[in-house]
Amino acid sequence: MIALGMMSGTSLDGIDCALVDLRSRGDAVTPAVLDARTFAFDDATAELLAAVVRHGRSDLASIAHLHHRLGLAHADAAERFLDGRSVDFAAMHGQTVFHDGAASVTLQIGDPFALRERIGASVCFDFRSADCALGGSGAPLVPYVDALLLADPQEKRVALNCGGIANVTLLAPGVKPDDDRILAFDTGPGNMLLDAWMLESSAGRHGYDENGDRAARGATDARLLASMLEDPYFAMAAPKSTGRERFGEAFLGRFRSALRALDLDDALATLLELTVESIARALELHRFADARILCSGGGARNGAFLRALGGRLSQARVETSDAVGLPIDAKEAIAFAVLGYETLRGRSANLPSVTGARRRSVLGAVAPHDLSALLARIAMERP
Repeated sequence: MIALGMMSGTSLDGIDCALVDLRSRGDAVTPAVLDARTFAFDDATAELLAAVVRHGRSDLASIAHLHHRLGLAHADAAERFLDGRSVDFAAMHGQTVFHDGAASVTLQIGDPFALRERIGASVCFDFRSADCALGGSGAPLVPYVDALLLADPQEKRVALNCGGIANVTLLAPGVKPDDDRILAFDTGPGNMLLDAWMLESSAGRHGYDENGDRAARGATDARLLASMLEDPYFAMAAPKSTGRERFGEAFLGRFRSALRALDLDDALATLLELTVESIARALELHRFADARILCSGGGARNGAFLRALGGRLSQARVETSDAVGLPIDAKEAIAFAVLGYETLRGRSANLPSVTGARRRSVLGAVAPHDLSALLARIAMERP
């Protein structure tokens, strides 16, 4: 079963695409990654994204136009990526424009029918609503796939995704996808504050600190870091999830004057340490500070971040997810391809121990294209 997985995350940097060959054996799903690539948003879409998501423009017309533009952006990215190759189905996460996990409210937009018409295949989408309908936070959902693909019979592992927000899945040795021992949650900011401060400080010329080079040259302001770590989110018990609403512009606004008083390198070093410290404290709290940590997302390309995390957690083994065959920029796109497959198989894929939902549930909706034939092919696959 050939699937196209597509992910647009909180970093707002583009659409990750993964072409995946999915093989099922009973409860297990094995994905073979055939190709992966990221496509940046065009200028018009990026500008509207920034207005709606970064700066809180909330009029209905802007959101409707963004929904339309994102659908076309996904269709364009898929067309360029596939380059004539066919797929059995696609799964798209969409772009989160609002998230309040505690209230079971989340919204991802991007017209799936634009993608369906362009690639001529069914599209799975809207994966979070079913969990929210059961009182869950709708996030994170990737831990189900983490358990399928990364759990080890003997090794304690942490799947760390450091995108705009950082999240962890804690995998005890031998854990299974339906195991109540799985704990996963957002630890707090990943790259979001770093990227935002770099963009603001460079008057829009630079969107990120490449490899963390400037942060590595700076010195952490301990007093400012301690003040940031007083945010109530860090002390909240899991399950929990967060987003730009807490760790975006509003958070920067609280500390902008203190950050401006610092040299840019020192400000970036302090924000980097906020990410590192919040992750480290979460792992220490749950006794996973000595685990093998497999990092994906943009943070996995930040050498300063990986070194700092390894130094802070001296008993851990910090690597990128490339080490286990999951490309760092495509891991979540791969995960949503798997989640889409579970949708089409009618199998539950949320984890109540992670999201707080009342029970497990089949996730996602389907924009159908010759759906009966697709479901017949899935039914014929060897169990």
